[in-house]
Amino acid sequence: MDGIGSRSRDPVSDLENESRETAPDFTAREALRTPAFWLLSLGHGCALFVVTGVNTHAIMHMKEGLGYTIEAASFAMMLQTLAQLVGVGLAAWIGDRFDKRILSALCMLGHMGGLLFLTYATGPAMIVAYAILHGTAWGLRGPLLQAIRADFFGRRAIGMILGLSFMIIVIGQIGGPMIAGILADMTGNYRAGFTTLALLAGLGSAFFLLAKRPSPPPRNSA
Repeated sequence: MDGIGSRSRDPVSDLENESRETAPDFTAREALRTPAFWLLSLGHGCALFVVTGVNTHAIMHMKEGLGYTIEAASFAMMLQTLAQLVGVGLAAWIGDRFDKRILSALCMLGHMGGLLFLTYATGPAMIVAYAILHGTAWGLRGPLLQAIRADFFGRRAIGMILGLSFMIIVIGQIGGPMIAGILADMTGNYRAGFTTLALLAGLGSAFFLLAKRPSPPPRNSA
C-alpha cells in the first residue's frame, strides 16, 4: 500500500502547492517599498526604449542609412517577428528551469547586441543577426518579466503592482522613439540614437542582475 500511495503522488502538483504556500503575497504598498520593484520596472523600461525605438525607426534606418529597399527592410522586420515567436516558445520551455533574472539580463544583452548589429551593419548577415538576436530576446523577455513579478511579490495584488510598474515602464515606451528621432535630426542618421538605446539596454541588464527576491513582508499573527 505504501508503494502504491507513493507512486500516485504528482511531483508537479506538489511543487505548485509548495510554491503557493511560500509565495510572499505582497500588497502593492509593500512592493513599492522594495528595491526589486524599482529595479525590475527600470529594467523593463530600458527594454522598451529599444523595442519602441526599433519598431518606429528601423525601416527608415535600413532604407536611408544603409541603402536597403523597403522590401528588404520589411523582410528583416518579418524575420524579427518570427524570431520573437521562437523566443516566446523558448520562454515556456526554459522559464522555470533557470533563474529568470539571469535570463532577462541575457535578453537585454541580446537587445543591445542586435541593435548594434543593425546600427553598424555592413552587409545582410548583420541585418539577419540583428533580427534574430533582437526578436528572440524580445519574445523571451516578455513572459519572463511577468513571471518574475509573480515570483517576487505573489498574486494577491499582482494587477496593481503591474499597473504601478507601467507608470515607470511607459517612460521607455515613449522615450525610445523620441531619443532616436531627435538624435537623427541632430546628426543626420540613426547611429547616435540607436547606440544610445543599445547602451540603455546594457544598463537594463545590470538592473535585472541587481533585482534580488525581496524578503516576505511581516504579518501580524492573530
